[in-house]
Amino acid sequence: MLKRTVIRPHFVIAVLMCSVAPAAVAQFEGVVESRNVTTDETGASQEFVMTMWIKGDMVKIQTSAIGSQPGSTMIYRNDRHVVWIVNDVDKTYSEMRQEDSVADTAGRSDRRGVDTPVIRRTKKTKKILGYLCEKIIVSTPEDETEIWGTKALGRLASSISRVFGTESSEDGDAWTDELSSLGVFPLIASTKVRGEVVESQTVTKIEARTLPEGLFELPSEYKKQHVGDMMK
Repeated sequence: MLKRTVIRPHFVIAVLMCSVAPAAVAQFEGVVESRNVTTDETGASQEFVMTMWIKGDMVKIQTSAIGSQPGSTMIYRNDRHVVWIVNDVDKTYSEMRQEDSVADTAGRSDRRGVDTPVIRRTKKTKKILGYLCEKIIVSTPEDETEIWGTKALGRLASSISRVFGTESSEDGDAWTDELSSLGVFPLIASTKVRGEVVESQTVTKIEARTLPEGLFELPSEYKKQHVGDMMK
């Protein structure tokens, strides 16, 4: 279950990390929601909703149930350099060093090998959530990713990069570094393999608002789960 929880939101995070994050841009505080599709080991489509609460050096990610797997919660505390993986059913949590968790998920998500991605700007545009977006195609011999991204969300891009760090893509998808140079924040992304959608993300809500710091704390009654306990 732990492996599934860590990997599940990574496609969304990797796509969001395509965005450029200028240090001088003011930080975003608020909520981002997205509707996501992934595929299980049999190739069947699975849908889930992901909500991200962002405040300063903290991000809380909550995903809905997917298939037989229950929903999950992860809290990234960049100020403490830790990630908490919360089990609300058992009222327990596990803790990882942030740099270890990011490197693990990035390394596991790399399906493209050493193929150099080809990025094509289509010049097609449309408005999504009120933001003017451009359609961009990223392709390799194995797959093709269609992205609709906007340059109008620099604050949000900066805040996400502040927490996850630009180094998170080093072992991940090769095209994230290529695409970051365009400075777009993706609102829709869809990856196809042999014409079939295997992963997709659609941002459905972006709301800037003040969030309480307690939202990013662990409930006092939750107990820490150690490696030995997890194996049992």
